[in-house]
Amino acid sequence: MMNFQYDEDSAGIVVRMSGDLNFSANGEFRAVLEKLAAAKGRQVTFDLANVPRIDSVGLGLLYIAREEVAAASGARIRLKSPQSSIIKMLELTEADADFDIQS
Repeated sequence: MMNFQYDEDSAGIVVRMSGDLNFSANGEFRAVLEKLAAAKGRQVTFDLANVPRIDSVGLGLLYIAREEVAAASGARIRLKSPQSSIIKMLELTEADADFDIQS
């Protein structure tokens, strides 16, 4: 099960995630996107420090978030503290070029 925690400040919104980002997280992640629709003009950061795995569906969810947040607010999604296995997957799929990744 994927868990989400939100922190907001003047700089933006941080979504702290824990658990595997995969198909079973789809419904919960869509609920996160609904909340992020109000992020107008603010930076959105997904903190991945406690996400051990992301599969192809999870990567697709991040791309959906990227498109929807950009459409709603023009902000770019930041991925913070991904584990080394996730960094490898992002590099192999060339997704590292599409996201602002912060270690």
